[in-house]
Amino acid sequence: MPYTKETLRADLKTLNASTWMWAGDKPKAQIDLNTGKAPVAPKQDASDEIANYCWCAYEKALTGNGDLVIGRVSHLKAADLYEKVAEILDKQTLLDDNATGNLLKMDKWSTVVNDSWILGGIHRYAKFRLASPRVMENLWNARDGFPVVTARELLGLLHFGYRLDQVGPWQIVAVADSGRAAAASLPAYDRLMADQKSIRDVIKLVDKSKLKPS
Repeated sequence: MPYTKETLRADLKTLNASTWMWAGDKPKAQIDLNTGKAPVAPKQDASDEIANYCWCAYEKALTGNGDLVIGRVSHLKAADLYEKVAEILDKQTLLDDNATGNLLKMDKWSTVVNDSWILGGIHRYAKFRLASPRVMENLWNARDGFPVVTARELLGLLHFGYRLDQVGPWQIVAVADSGRAAAASLPAYDRLMADQKSIRDVIKLVDKSKLKPS
C-alpha cells in the first residue's frame, strides 16, 4: 500500500532514523593546538530533515514515469544518466522541482532515503534498469565487508516480489508478485538487510556469465 507523508514518518520513527550517513562536503574541523586533535562535534538530530528527504525521494519515484535506474554512481555519471534519465543537471538534486524520480541524486544520503526511493518505484510496480555489471566489485565492499548500495537495492527488489531478467542489452528488474510489492515497507526492508548482509547472499546476485573461467 502506498505511503502517505504521515505513514512514512511513522515508519521512520520506528527505525530511529536521526543521523545522516553522508552529508556532502564539510569544512575541516579546527585543530586544537594543545592536543593536535579535531574536536568531536556532537551529533545533531536530523530526524525531520531525513523524513523530508525520504518523502521527496519516495513521492518522486511513486509518481514518476518510465523505468528507474539503479547502479553505482561512477557508471551513472559516465553514461550521463542523471541528466538523460532524470533531468537532473550538474548542480541539481532530486529536491529541484523539475528533477524527475527516475534516479536518486541528493546532497545528503542515508540508507533510509535510498530505501524510500526504491519503495516509491516498487509501490507503482515500476521497472528498474541496472546500469552496473553484476560482478562482485559492484556488489560487495571487500575492504569493509558489507554489501554496496547496488546490492542492497537488488536484494530489496527481489525480496519484494521482483524478478531479474535480461532484455536485449538491458538488465531489467520487473515486478512478478504485485502482492509482495504492495506490502513492501521501510521496517520490512530494514529487517531484510539485517538478515541479508553476508557475502553468501551477495554472491547469489552475481551474473555467472561475467565470471572469468578458472
